[in-house]
Amino acid sequence: MNLHPDAHAPLSPAERELLAELVRDMGPRVLAYVRRVYGMNQDAEEIAAETFCRAAANLRALRASARRDLYLLTVARNLCRDRFRRASSGRLPDAPLADQAAHDGDPAARLISEERVRALRTAVARLPVHLREIVVLRLCVNLRFEDIAALLGIPLGTALSRMHAALQCLRQILGPDYDA
Repeated sequence: MNLHPDAHAPLSPAERELLAELVRDMGPRVLAYVRRVYGMNQDAEEIAAETFCRAAANLRALRASARRDLYLLTVARNLCRDRFRRASSGRLPDAPLADQAAHDGDPAARLISEERVRALRTAVARLPVHLREIVVLRLCVNLRFEDIAALLGIPLGTALSRMHAALQCLRQILGPDYDA
């Protein structure tokens, strides 16, 4: 890791502004990524904070990155993976999907919508991590497939085929009565 030359020295005003901007713009996305893919609700804020601490300690690499969002998501991903490697079980927990049920007017429609979101959340949590990660990065973090491939270090075709496989799995898990 190429640490900032004065990693323990105070940050300059420009460096503080850069980090504040990144936290403001990317903090919610990093936090959502950790929660949705890895299901680490209790540790998600700690991992998100550590992500930005690592970015502050490695400003040279952060500035050199053409895509700072991908840089930060990669750091968060690596922190999550490290945490699981240290855990004795090594099994990734089930990940929640965001509560995105519609909250408009009709209580019956709202209940149906909430049930559908709950079913989808459960189905996504049942996906293997390599498929769940693609779904979350595409649909929740709104990354393009090219960016997903770069973030995960896989070919574009692999990212696309994993998304296709994830959608097939979701269709199988949800069954024919669930219409998207």
